[in-house]
Amino acid sequence: MIDPRDKALIIQRYTERHKKLGASVAALGSGTSEHQTIRYRMLSALGDMSGQKVLDVGCGFGGFFDYNRHLGEPMLYTGIDIVPSFIEEARARYPEAEFFEMDIFEVPDDWKFDYVVSSQAFNNKFLYSDNWEIMQHVLVKCFRIATKGVAIDMMSKYVDFREDHLYYYDPCLVFDFCKKLTKRVAIRHDYPLFEFCVHMYPDFTGWRKV
Repeated sequence: MIDPRDKALIIQRYTERHKKLGASVAALGSGTSEHQTIRYRMLSALGDMSGQKVLDVGCGFGGFFDYNRHLGEPMLYTGIDIVPSFIEEARARYPEAEFFEMDIFEVPDDWKFDYVVSSQAFNNKFLYSDNWEIMQHVLVKCFRIATKGVAIDMMSKYVDFREDHLYYYDPCLVFDFCKKLTKRVAIRHDYPLFEFCVHMYPDFTGWRKV
């Protein structure tokens, strides 16, 4: 789904950052470790993930797994990322988890998870692909393979400063699109970052008799 040229540019960018900055939050371009903790808290608010099968899309160095492990809530964790050196680092750090070098569209539909999460994985502005079009496909794919819920955070258009290499999503458009997939949607735009997190849960039939 993502143009191969965009994937190649992203892999090159983060491989170089990894070599220069090591296995750090700075190499991920995600701000500070405090920012990362806030994001992980928003993802974890999706539901009780202890003992659950969790897929982390754009897992980086496996930080979300480590966050939950330190909370004493180990999960059956699978991380995927398109950056080979990130996957190598994550496997060395957390041999008890699973890591694969792939993007979300390469995940087979028969791979089912209780929860699917993704943090900051689709914020780079594509040169050859349309970010919003790709995000719609991402939301559909993640919802298809999750049995209990999906949480994805992304940059918000409600900011006071923009960087040219980032894409800023409209939370109203995201909410409207997700409501076409399920009635159970929540947007968290109240945490102290210029970002928002969307939560989706399996649909329900409603109360009205037909």
